[in-house]
Amino acid sequence: MYKNKWLAAPLLAFSLSAAHGQTLNVANWNDYIDPQALEAFTQETGIKVNYRTYEDDREVYELLKQGEALDVVVPSSDNFGKLVGEGLLQPFAAAELPGYEAMEPLIVRRLGAADPGRSYGVPYLWGSIGLAVNVPQVEAALGGPVPNTWGLVFDKTLVRKLSGCGVTLLDSPNDVISLLANYRGRSLDGISAGYAQRLFDELTELRRSYRYVDSERYIEDLNAGKTCVSMAWVGDALGAAANGQPVKYLVPEEGTLVFVDILAIPKSAQHVEEAKAFIRYMLRPEVAAQIARVTHYQTPNTRARQLLETSGEDFHAAQLNAGMFGFVQPKPEVEKLVGELWPQLQKD
Repeated sequence: MYKNKWLAAPLLAFSLSAAHGQTLNVANWNDYIDPQALEAFTQETGIKVNYRTYEDDREVYELLKQGEALDVVVPSSDNFGKLVGEGLLQPFAAAELPGYEAMEPLIVRRLGAADPGRSYGVPYLWGSIGLAVNVPQVEAALGGPVPNTWGLVFDKTLVRKLSGCGVTLLDSPNDVISLLANYRGRSLDGISAGYAQRLFDELTELRRSYRYVDSERYIEDLNAGKTCVSMAWVGDALGAAANGQPVKYLVPEEGTLVFVDILAIPKSAQHVEEAKAFIRYMLRPEVAAQIARVTHYQTPNTRARQLLETSGEDFHAAQLNAGMFGFVQPKPEVEKLVGELWPQLQKD
């Protein structure tokens, strides 16, 4: 199973006196919050937060199916519709919360298929998946400039050349298969189980040249210069660069996936009013801006974005555009195959 990390932190003073002294259970992706925001929330509200992290959407789904005592979760747009459809989240009139009107319209429209009433979630952060490249190491391994291609993790000739300095893949099956299919000129929703099997055969052969398949371990290794190419969440790559590593974040020329993560309240939440208070706090422009600043991910809060853009800081402000593609649901037989075969790639 996945490693769960809990961080006890005092959270935001809530207007209802009954909330003072309550505890809120929040589960979020790793390296995806400013701890000081949690502390400030407790100081303001008196609500203590048990903060836990996870690695992927599979874990979120399993936790909610098991009825885990969680009050706020942050699923990705890949999984949000499934959670809503299976009744694992509860509506809380998200669009009526103060600050929701500042959400990026394109992001709100993209979430509309899963949440047409804008009742189940508030966009939290967004970003893309790309390649975190230690430029000097890759240039040395390849004997020339770095090509801007997913071939750095999917082409067996390139991967073999790079294996000595360390190539890693995200432990995110839907994203990996979607990106590999796109690299081969296909869309995940259009491939058959037979074609998906061929993609897995490719990955199985490549696996011998990958150092590991993991969504947390690579962060520390990037920051220590121990890997040269990692399929990466944008914030992790930019974080390594900000920490002084010669790491460049590449959006490969073949295209990439864009994700949006959403603040939501589970159906089994025990502290719904406190959860709403937490989400309202996250909607404040100054809070959203600080979280984006610390995590290196993009904020969907247009007011927070204005604060960042006028601050004079060197902030990576990627532009969302309609041409960026999001995850598309595969055929049921492909989804089943991916779930069955992926554990073989996780083994060291």
